[in-house]
Amino acid sequence: MMGLIIESTDKIQTSNGGVILVSDYVKNHIKDHNQFGSGSVFKEGITDEDINSFVNMVIENNELGEGGAFEIEVPGIGFDLVKPYDEAMSYDNAEESTTIKREGPNEIEVPLVRTSQSEDDFMSDRLTLIIRPSNPNFLPEDVKEDGDIMNMINQGKVYSLLTAFPGNPNIPRASEWGGQFAVIVPTKEIMDK
Repeated sequence: MMGLIIESTDKIQTSNGGVILVSDYVKNHIKDHNQFGSGSVFKEGITDEDINSFVNMVIENNELGEGGAFEIEVPGIGFDLVKPYDEAMSYDNAEESTTIKREGPNEIEVPLVRTSQSEDDFMSDRLTLIIRPSNPNFLPEDVKEDGDIMNMINQGKVYSLLTAFPGNPNIPRASEWGGQFAVIVPTKEIMDK
């Protein structure tokens, strides 16, 4: 049994008796999403507690209904680095290449634009969380063994945080960009030590 990784899914209560599941996988994906070139990125240092508090902010201000994209304001949460292609090419010293974005199991090649503009030009206070009704086929192992949660899923009372990202919530999935959007890589500021 040595080396076995135990999933620990956070179960955040909603006001109407439901639950939002926040899996280790999603928390790690969000915390790791801070490298330029992958799309919109978080500032470094996001914690599990931060992620859970963002979910609580959504619960306080929204009816979950069918789920969807929920936008909240978090000062300086990250960098909005997916822009319309034409806008991206208008940035200072724009140089185009391509990068790969992951969409589920698929890898999609998309435009990447490097600019000499500072990362500060892309700082965002907007955070989008994608929360949808939980699919019983895609649950962490620790949840599949929880009879109460499984019963609640059948009643439509369980949601899952699928992802979260800073910036514009209206960007389509990478597979739908059709060259109309680009990932931006700004210049990181060199801080004086």
